[in-house]
Order: sequence, then structure tokens, then C-alpha cells
Amino acid sequence: MILRAMVILALLTFPFAARAADPEFPLGSRIGLVPPPGFQASKHFPGFENAETDSSIVLAALPPQAFSEIETTMTAEAVRNQGIVEDTREVVPLAIGRGIMVVGTEDDKGQKFRKWMFLGAVPEGTVLAAVRVPEAGRTTYPDEVIKASLASLVVRPTVPIEEALQLLPFKLTELSGLRPVRALAGSGVFLTDGPNNGPGPSDQPVFIVSVGQGGPESSSDRALFARNMFTGLSDFADVRIVSGDMLRLGGGNLPTHELQAEGKDAKTGTPVKLVQWVRFAPGGFIRMVGVARADQWLAAFSRFRAVRDGITARE
Repeated sequence: MILRAMVILALLTFPFAARAADPEFPLGSRIGLVPPPGFQASKHFPGFENAETDSSIVLAALPPQAFSEIETTMTAEAVRNQGIVEDTREVVPLAIGRGIMVVGTEDDKGQKFRKWMFLGAVPEGTVLAAVRVPEAGRTTYPDEVIKASLASLVVRPTVPIEEALQLLPFKLTELSGLRPVRALAGSGVFLTDGPNNGPGPSDQPVFIVSVGQGGPESSSDRALFARNMFTGLSDFADVRIVSGDMLRLGGGNLPTHELQAEGKDAKTGTPVKLVQWVRFAPGGFIRMVGVARADQWLAAFSRFRAVRDGITARE
């Protein structure tokens, strides 16, 4: 609440800024702000852009210790070495902590740009923002407008799962009653069915989809590759592989290795069954692992298979 109050106060200070506007967030980013008029969330980088004026706001989240490190090294000389002639430097008060804003002019191959560099300390870490506007756009975006936008910076607690799914290199076109509850750093997703968002396999069915780079080309090497990954599962005891085969899904266009096994939940001793599918493609693979209690297996396996068959590459 204190942070929101400070944001509103900062916006009221600058008459050109949008008033009472809600912060916007680039896709998959926890960092957001009230963008200047005409700016929209970019589809090309984490931040905002105005394609008509060739203007951009790039945002980056860094660890907490980065603030003091960058503050120390962001000297006038360092800024000048980046090709920016510094005009002003000021401390921008934040609700907790502080921010530093450096404003200057950059000459890029004969074209001049107004540059704003903002370093902010927030409870979750450090935020770095870089704003670039062509000299011709300064009448539309004077310093006061950009400063007001940067002063509106906020950090949301989490990224909504719906957004996180859009950042994955694959699409889930069939969930079969499972629900995604957590994305794995843009490379995978954790699905389940039941009241818990972080269940163990003895609680409710669990299905994990992830992508990896590389992988062997020959069928025999792929079987060994998949088996080696399967033996890396550490949350289960008394695991026994009961079947393994190379499947030719999608009319043979989706070579997929399947392993099925049974074992026990290492924490509870509950009997469970497992399936791993590794779908190979040039340069990479998709790994799918499903786990459910033995007494829930028949229904869970059917649903796991439906999700598997509905996974497609994102274009």
C-alpha cells in the first residue's frame, strides 16, 4: 500500500503523466510501470516500445547486490564510454530504498537519442531500466513524462501462469482436466489435478513437461539417452522399469521413447506408477514425466497420454 501511494504521488507531481493509470507488465515479467502515452508492451524484448517513434523502454530484474555494484561503477566516465553525454543525475525517492536516474544524449551513427538510465532498489532485488527516444520525439516525451513513468515502477509478487505458458516453446492444446500450476523458467510446466498446487505423487497426479537441447539421432542411442534421464529421478524408491519402447507417433513424424515403471514415493512409501516420454526432434527433445498413485493409475495414464498428444511446437 505504501508503494502504491508513492507511485500515485509521483504521477501527480508531473502533469504530463497518465493519472490514475494502472501499471502494465511485459509478458512474463514481474516488473511493470505506467508506460508513457503511445508505448505498448514489446513482443521483442522485456519492456515497452513505440514503433512509430522508434522509442523503447527495456526492463531487467537483477539480484539485490547488483544495486550497489552498478551504483559504484555507473560513473560519469563509464556513461561517457558508452557513448552517452550525461546531462543530469539525480536520486529518485522510492517507497523503500531509492533509485538513481541518469539522463543524457547518445549519438548513434549520426542520429541523436535522448537516454534515461534508471537503477532502482526494491524489496525483491534490483531493477534496471533503459529508455531511448529519438531527438525528434523529445517534444512528445520530455524528461518529465519519462521520469513519471519510471517513478511508477512496481514489482508484482508472481507472474500469472497464463502468461508463463505463453513463454514456453511449446503449446498445450489438450489438458485433459489437468491444470498448470507452475512454469519452469520458460522451459517447462508442472501440471496436476487436485486441491494442492505443490503436491507429491502420493497426493494427486503429477505431470511435468520440459524441453532440452541436443539429444542423439539414432534410435538405439535415444533409448539409452531416455533411460539415463529416467534413472535420475530421485523422489522414488524401489523403482522397477516394466516396459520400454520406441513409439512412432504422429505418423512416424514424432519419434518418442516411452518408459513405464512402478515404485514407491520415497517420503510416504505409497505405491506409485510412472511414465516417461521423450519426444525427439532435430536439435532438441521434449521430456514428459507422469506420476500417480497405483490405485489411480489407469485414469491418470489416459489423461497423461491425452496431454502428450496435444503438445505442439510454438510457432
